[in-house]
Amino acid sequence: MKSYQTWVVPNLPEKRNHDRFIYIFLDGVGLGTANAQINPFAKFDSTFFSVHGGGDSARFPGEIISTDAHMSIEGLPQSATGQTALFTGYNGAQIVGRHINGFPTFSLRPYLKTASLFNRLLETGYKATLLNSYSDRYLKRLNHRRAERMMSASSLLQMGSGQPYFTIDDYLQGKSMYMDITNWFLRKHGQKISLVKPEESGRKLARLAREYDTVVYEYFFTDKIGHEQSWGAAKRILSHVDGLLSGVWEEIDPQVDTVIVSSDHGNMEDLSTKSHTHNKVGTLLGGKHAAYLAKSIQYLYDIPRQILKLKNVEFLENIVLHDNGQSVETAEV
Repeated sequence: MKSYQTWVVPNLPEKRNHDRFIYIFLDGVGLGTANAQINPFAKFDSTFFSVHGGGDSARFPGEIISTDAHMSIEGLPQSATGQTALFTGYNGAQIVGRHINGFPTFSLRPYLKTASLFNRLLETGYKATLLNSYSDRYLKRLNHRRAERMMSASSLLQMGSGQPYFTIDDYLQGKSMYMDITNWFLRKHGQKISLVKPEESGRKLARLAREYDTVVYEYFFTDKIGHEQSWGAAKRILSHVDGLLSGVWEEIDPQVDTVIVSSDHGNMEDLSTKSHTHNKVGTLLGGKHAAYLAKSIQYLYDIPRQILKLKNVEFLENIVLHDNGQSVETAEV
C-alpha cells in the first residue's frame, strides 16, 4: 500500500515581477530538411520558418532553437504526452512510459488539471489564461459525464485553472482569439464575420496579453495539414501563421514581453508521410528573455519550467499525482 502526502501549495513568490509571456503552441511543426519536394517550409517563403525549411539561421528578430520532443523516451513523439510536457513541465512520455497520441489519458490528466503552468501561476497570484475561444457546440459536449476522456490538453489546462472558457461571443467582442487566425473557418461554418489579416490577429493577441502575466494560444491546423498531406492548404496556412507571428512581433514591448512559439512533435515539415516525424521541433523566441531561454531549453518540458523560474515561482519537481489529482507522492519525474 503506497503512502501519500498532501500537496501543500507554497507561499507566494518573494520577488514578483511584471514580465509577460506570450506562449504560442503550433501543433505538429518540426524542423525539416531543405527538400522542397516534401517540406512546405522549404518550398514556400516565410519570415519565421526558414530554419524549419532547412535554412541556416533565423530571419526574424529573435532566436530559434531545436527542442527534443522524444524527451529520452523511445518511439514516435505524440500529441497527448508532448502537450502535457508543454503545458505542465512534466515529462508526459516518462510518466506513462511511452508516447501517447490523441487526448491525455487518466494518468496525464491530473497534471493538466492540478499541476499545470496555469495552476502554479494562479496559485502564486499571477494571471494566466488560454486565449482560444470555444463554440457553443463544443462547450455543450463538456456536460457529458465522460467528457474529460475526449478533451485536449489545452482544454484540460484551462478547465483545471478554474477559469471559464472564452466563447465565440467573447471573440466577437474582441476579448479572445479564435483558432483560425483569419476567420475563414468561422465563415465556412456560417458566421457572418469579415476576414481579417493574419498580422492584425497577431497584433490583437499581443494586446490581449497585456491583461495577463502569461497567455497561451493554440493553433492546430498545422498538424491537420501534415496528416492530410495537402500542399495547397500548407501554402495558405503557412502564410496565416507567418503573418500572425509578424503581428505579434510588431506589437510586443521587448522590455516586458517574451514570445515563445513551440510544438509537440514534427509533422507538417514532411508531407511525404501522414504520420508524425522523429524530427526535433523548432522553438522560436523573441523579446526580453529570448537569449536566456535559447540557452535554457532542451526538452519540451523545459519551456513551462523556465517560465515559472522567470516568474520566481517554484516548479514542484518530484511529484506523482493520483488520477484524482488530490494527493502526491515524492518521485523522480
